[in-house]
Amino acid sequence: MENKQSKNLLDDRRVTIPLSVLIAVILWMVVTMFIDPNSTQLLSGVPVDFSYNSSVYINQQLDIVNNPQAKVTLRLSGDGYQVAKARPEDFQVYPDYSMVTGAGQTDLALRVRVVNSNLNLTATVVNPERVTVVFDEVKQADFKVEVQTQNITVAEGYVLQSTVASPASVSVRGPASEVEKIKAIQARIEPSADLENLSETKLKTVELVAVDAQGNPLELEYTTLDNTLAEVTLSVYQTKELPLRVNFINVPEGFDVNSLKYTLSQETMLVSGTPETLANLTELAVSDFDLTTYQENQTYSLTVNLPKGVESKTNLATITLSFDSSNLTTRTINVSNIRTINVPANYDVKVEDKRISNVRLVGPKEVLDELSPDSVVATVDLSQSQIASGTENLSVRISVPSSNQVFTQGNYSVECSITVKSGS
Repeated sequence: MENKQSKNLLDDRRVTIPLSVLIAVILWMVVTMFIDPNSTQLLSGVPVDFSYNSSVYINQQLDIVNNPQAKVTLRLSGDGYQVAKARPEDFQVYPDYSMVTGAGQTDLALRVRVVNSNLNLTATVVNPERVTVVFDEVKQADFKVEVQTQNITVAEGYVLQSTVASPASVSVRGPASEVEKIKAIQARIEPSADLENLSETKLKTVELVAVDAQGNPLELEYTTLDNTLAEVTLSVYQTKELPLRVNFINVPEGFDVNSLKYTLSQETMLVSGTPETLANLTELAVSDFDLTTYQENQTYSLTVNLPKGVESKTNLATITLSFDSSNLTTRTINVSNIRTINVPANYDVKVEDKRISNVRLVGPKEVLDELSPDSVVATVDLSQSQIASGTENLSVRISVPSSNQVFTQGNYSVECSITVKSGS
């Protein structure tokens, strides 16, 4: 019964005709794909390699400046089986740079080669057949980022201390004709509510702009920046006006510094710093003045010592110190009242000099006139010296215990014999 039904189906033309057509199509496809040596097929999406054979234009000191990108369609011919399995990565499409002779825009023909050694095919570029490439002499230059802050206001008692861009500089690369137009790279701070009446440091992200010599933004067609954004720190400091103070050194014991009449070329200085730095700062010290170097009617240049984190808003680094000598006079005296103090326990110290000659004293005339030689004391302080056995010249400090208005000009010393105590 089953054999009879099968035979009836094969005898049915409604079945045999479609079956015959299907078998014929399959056989045609087999012949076309696996047997036909002259098969042709289109392959799309093959990228163009613009770096291939680039030495042709590089040797002319040129480079591609328009960053071209392209994909093409290839016509493949050959064995049907190989044509069917071909992929875009099996081919390299590249511009023919042999026509490049100098800078400018050039239309270049596209060439193709088979890079898969297992394929024996012929490939031709069909769409597009050419690409447009712009060549120019390429130049690279570095520019410091200039921060523009015209639109920033600070609160009263504060100052915009500094603006720091990160990165601090950028590198530009492109056609020489474009790069040479660039005068500066600017980070322009645009107006915003949070930049009005500033009283604290702010951080802003700013777009970088290339400008020409007139400050106008440039439209760069091919030139690129290695950074297009910058982080700008707007450091806002508090301002404060502080008095200046002179520190006198080598002052006789008991001397009243307030008895000196002197003036500074500037009594105060306007400075800036963080609020934390300025909070406990009440005055500024200038460099020390050695009172023994005093000379009548002479002025002295002293450096202002600014604490770390504090800056002058007047760009003033030094001030002038001058004394009112109208009430001062000088007197030369020989001092024989010489003492030693702070002698180490294991040493004996003997002053060999009986007196110190020509000690020059400075003070009010009425005070100096009443001084006797015995009222002037020369003190050798052994705690201030590194001593050893032998004879040494040791410095002395001159003082007038009976007056707090007298000081000395110059430095003095005495010869001392130093011995180690027996048994030490």
